[in-house]
Amino acid sequence: MSETVSKLRAWRQTEGLNLDEACELFAQRGYPVSPAKLSRMERDQEIPIDDLPVVQAVTGIPAKELAPAIAKIFEAGAA
Repeated sequence: MSETVSKLRAWRQTEGLNLDEACELFAQRGYPVSPAKLSRMERDQEIPIDDLPVVQAVTGIPAKELAPAIAKIFEAGAA
């Protein structure tokens, strides 16, 4: 499990949410996500760039921590 993905799972567990409850929070923000997809994002797949703003808004985890590889691209472009 990558450090980034584990942050998403750590957030859910800290909040005391199971996958279904976490998915409900995402749905309330207009982003319906299945428990299977959320589990994949937590476990072993990167969070799609289009999903970063919603994941950040729901969890409070900065996008640069959710997708450090993408953040590095933007930092390099700003230099």
